Amino acid sequence: MKINGLKPDGALWENIKCCCIKGDVEHSYPLSECKHCKYNECWLSVPQDDFKVKEPEMKDDKPTGNIITRTVKEITLVRGSHEDVIGWNF
Repeated sequence: MKINGLKPDGALWENIKCCCIKGDVEHSYPLSECKHCKYNECWLSVPQDDFKVKEPEMKDDKPTGNIITRTVKEITLVRGSHEDVIGWNF
């Protein structure tokens, strides 16, 4: 899988320290606000391997009624202010 938008030296959010208190449920993400854990969770949602999607077959910009399967081999990241992953598209 090719991922466009990766930073070679890492994203800014990776330098934010985790503020969770391990073993204390009330002071751990997601109950407490920890930007590092939040951004890490978003990063973990990015696919790392090729995947298949089913989509309608188009001819002259109109659907033919058939469903085709294609393999997605490249995605582009959408980044936030701390270079966190907001989303991705293919």
